[in-house]
Amino acid sequence: MAMAPKRPCAVPMCPNLDCQVHQVEAWRTRRAPPPRVRGRKLQSMRARLFAKHPLCVLCLPKGVVSPSTIRDHTIPLGEGGLDDETNEQALCRTCSDAKTRAESARGLRRG
Repeated sequence: MAMAPKRPCAVPMCPNLDCQVHQVEAWRTRRAPPPRVRGRKLQSMRARLFAKHPLCVLCLPKGVVSPSTIRDHTIPLGEGGLDDETNEQALCRTCSDAKTRAESARGLRRG
């Protein structure tokens, strides 16, 4: 079986080839996603949110009145936001779609 050639260490000034001291395990470089709320707990959170904010929180400052239908995370879960009441907002479909497009573009730029 062919073996890959040894590479120099990525740490500057380390003279070792295939250095085991500075090696980072692949599974440690990525954070685990936060746990998602599901089921009855999610439904009760949505009901409380829409009772508290029946109108879209992004449309109101513009003077537009649209009913909220989407439970959105203020800080996306993929960017480290939590799935709880402190990180949620009520949006209409139009505002949610616009926010999702902006988040996707930001994710593509990040690589």
